[in-house]
Amino acid sequence: MEQASVYRRALAPVAIVVGTLGLGAAGLAHAVDLIKPDHFAEYWLGVALVSALAALLLIRWQALRGREDFWSPPTRRVAQAMVPLLTAGLGLGLLEMMSTPDDRDSIRLIALWMVLYGGALHAAGFFMKRGLKLMGWGFVIIGSLCLCFHEMRQVPWLNGNHAHLLMGWTFGANNLVYGLYLKLTSEPLVTE
Repeated sequence: MEQASVYRRALAPVAIVVGTLGLGAAGLAHAVDLIKPDHFAEYWLGVALVSALAALLLIRWQALRGREDFWSPPTRRVAQAMVPLLTAGLGLGLLEMMSTPDDRDSIRLIALWMVLYGGALHAAGFFMKRGLKLMGWGFVIIGSLCLCFHEMRQVPWLNGNHAHLLMGWTFGANNLVYGLYLKLTSEPLVTE
């Protein structure tokens, strides 16, 4: 259980940084109206790449500060649990980019990304306390509902005009809130 507390403390700043980047990217894309639906997948895959690099650098800094190995066996296990589903999300983004502009559907892509991201979080949650697994389930359920509502055309708000806002809420605000929750509720590190 000690290892779960360490993961929890390490995850808080990562979730805060990733959430902040997601909110900032969504705000920029929506406010400036710079990113058109034809380039939605490219833009958000770029944001995901920047977020992943920021997370890796932050984790590396935490490992150096704690005089720990960056690529420790527990870190490898978490990465191995998450990578297959995150790779599937990358594949869906690349397929979306290769589609003709008329065949692209940013809301469907977001919903599928939510399901895959939720699955990745749930898989990583087996190495931590139950909070991350619950957050993963939340993404899976909300992503599935978004996909159903979008396919049935039941929610007029779920359209390409609001895609960046949906991304900001989904991957920005949710990660930021979770990171702040972890930060505020984590137990202090006991040094001997």
